[in-house]
This record gives sequence, structure tokens and C-alpha cells, in this order.
Amino acid sequence: MKLSTLFNHPTRSQDEDDVTTRVARMVHDAQAQGWAHDVGLRFMNVTWEDCARSKNSCWGPCISDMTLIVENTRMPVLRVPNFADPIMSIPTRKIFVTVGNESPYIRTPRSTISLQEYLENITKYTELEHSLFAPDHDDHAVVSTQASFLPIETETTEFHVGLYNYQSSVDDPAVLVLVCTAAGTSAQVMTESDAILYSNEQGVTSNGAMTAREEACNYVMIVQIPLQQKPPPPMRQYSNVASWSCEEEEECAVGGFATTLERPDVEEAMVSLGEALGPFPKLSQFRNVTRDARYPIRVTIQFYQATSNGVVTREIVERLSDRMEQVKANATWWGSLVCKGDAFFGGCSDY
Repeated sequence: MKLSTLFNHPTRSQDEDDVTTRVARMVHDAQAQGWAHDVGLRFMNVTWEDCARSKNSCWGPCISDMTLIVENTRMPVLRVPNFADPIMSIPTRKIFVTVGNESPYIRTPRSTISLQEYLENITKYTELEHSLFAPDHDDHAVVSTQASFLPIETETTEFHVGLYNYQSSVDDPAVLVLVCTAAGTSAQVMTESDAILYSNEQGVTSNGAMTAREEACNYVMIVQIPLQQKPPPPMRQYSNVASWSCEEEEECAVGGFATTLERPDVEEAMVSLGEALGPFPKLSQFRNVTRDARYPIRVTIQFYQATSNGVVTREIVERLSDRMEQVKANATWWGSLVCKGDAFFGGCSDY
């Protein structure tokens, strides 16, 4: 299952296409990778955002790959290494989402509630008939952060976020996904191999636009909620994402291009809604889905960065690292649930 959040841009010129290619090459910039390594991070273009993975393995019963795409090109993301996947545990009452965008009939003022409250009352915001909050497990969610780089020179840029969940099938989804922005929260169960994860604006499907710099709208939060399924899950196969082994993944992004002498150009970016595209897809077909409490809810927070050339400095990397570290202020613990030697080594069976 491939999920996508589509954002809007007017017609691109050839020069802007060149910018896209240059920004994509950040993952092959040896110096940038070195600066990232110094703060425990890595530039990559496929990230593992797994709800449940087996110990010391890239396989697991609820695993997802996330990509950031501009014009069929994967864009760079700065985050912790995929295999170890250090995460945070944050109370769901301290994770906030915006509501009021869901109804086409009642125009409700936007308000902010906790993720816990949203899941407890998800029947109020969607067509689902059951709460997706598991009281014995969902007082906390696992959280990861990333800085996402997009090519932009002027105005706005079009992109989509792809989430490929290996266990989902057409009639048996493994996760329900929330896309959370300052404009609202949109819930979808995706069942097609190449579907689009839209934003819901008063019951109308909207895309969005990323423009330069407005910190209050600088992030998108993607929440994966594991659902009960019928068949046993398959192991990870990279399909059209890639054909790497676990070990190769950790090495493939390092090296490749010489260091550039070009002036760095990176700034925070703003995400906003674009034009209406049609009725928002309903969840009626899956209104009876239930929470699979064996696996935790996974929250991915993406901080968007606009760049015209893909050039960074050590100071930029350190600033982004500090920005992601600030999320730990609400965490009750952090560490890896996958790799031995980490303080919180566990795995899907220990959730």
C-alpha cells in the first residue's frame, strides 16, 4: 500500500527541474553525511517508519517505508539511522491535533485536542463505529522526527509523502493513517497500491502548497494506527521502493559526490492547503475496523525545509538536529526497540 499526501505547485521550468535533481543528490554528499553522522543522523531518501519490527531485523509484523517525492524523484530526509531506529515514547495526551475540518455540513471553528481524545472519539470525526484508543496500551505512542528537504526557489512546490505498508491489502488494511497539519486532521484507510492521502477541508478533498518560511505551519505529522487483520503478514520486500538488504541500507547513502563550494540556502518552509479536488473519501467501507493493540501507534513528525540548491553547512545540520531533539521534552523515554546495547532494547513482542 502506498500512501501519498499531494501538495501543489504551478508549472515548473527546466531550471527548477535541475534544482530538484541537485537537492536529491544531498544523500550522496559525503561532507553533509559526515556532519549528519557527527550528531547521530543520516541523510536518506527511504525511511523506515515501523509500528512493529523484530529484534535485530528489518522484518516485522507491521512495517512501513516512507518517501518524499517531487516529480518522481525521491527527496532527502535527515533523521536517525533506519536499522537502529531510535524512537521516543510520548504520552498521547501531549500530542496535539487540529479538528474542525472534517464535516461538509457543519462549519466548526478549528480547535486543538490531544491525540488521545481524538482516538477515543474518532467516531465523532470519521465514519468509524468504534474507538481506536486501546486504554491499556495507547497512553503513549512511539514518535520519530525528521527534517525533510524540498526544492523551492520562488512561490510553491508540489510534492507527496509516500507511505508503503507491507502488510496492507485491498480488502484488509493494516493501518489507519492520520495526516495532521495546522489546517486539520484527515483520517484515511488506504487500500490501493498507488493512492493519494488527501487533506480533508470541510468534506472536500484538498491538496496543499509549500511556500517559504512560516514556522507555525512548518510541520506535517503522520500517525499510523495498527488495525486487526485476517492473514499473517509477509516479510519486508522492497518492491518498487528499492532492492537493498538490511546491511546495505545503512551504507548506501554515504559518499558519492565531492563537496560543493556553493553558498548554502536552506530555510524553514510552510505547508498550507491548496485547491479543492472533489469529495473527501469516506471510511464507510471500513467503519467496523478495530485497533490491533499488539503494536504501538507510530507518529512521524516532518519538519519541512526549503532549499534552492541542496547545500548545507555543519551549522544547518546541527540546528535541525537541535530542532528534532526539542521534541524529547515531552518524552518519557527514548532508545531503540530493535538493537541490542540500547537502553530500551525490546521489540514488537515487548510492546
